[in-house]
Amino acid sequence: MNIRWTAVISGFMADFALTILLQVAILAAGQSAVFTAPSLQNPIHALLIIIGACLTGIGGFVAGWLADNSFAMHGLLVGVVGILVAALANVGITVPPPLLAGQALGCVCGALGGILAERVRKSLRAG
Repeated sequence: MNIRWTAVISGFMADFALTILLQVAILAAGQSAVFTAPSLQNPIHALLIIIGACLTGIGGFVAGWLADNSFAMHGLLVGVVGILVAALANVGITVPPPLLAGQALGCVCGALGGILAERVRKSLRAG
């Protein structure tokens, strides 16, 4: 298996940029509690966590699009890189379980984004 790390990092950067925009919107809407004390009982918090995972899916699509093989693996690695960067940025800070679940869901969405990129590329080649 040949991993194209430029594709993974490009997908991560797309995910990161979109996540920053989402965080700005969250702060502007006054929902900053989702970062410190997220609750899956709060539908807005749950929706924001799901949207964050979907953004990783977009990053996975970018990575899959740029990769020539192992599309799902490249998408999954976007989520893994995101987890590693978050862990390094938050050393010593306890991450709430709903956010951890959101990161795991992001890995799944990243892989699905890679699969979608593969299917789109194949359909464009066939058509």
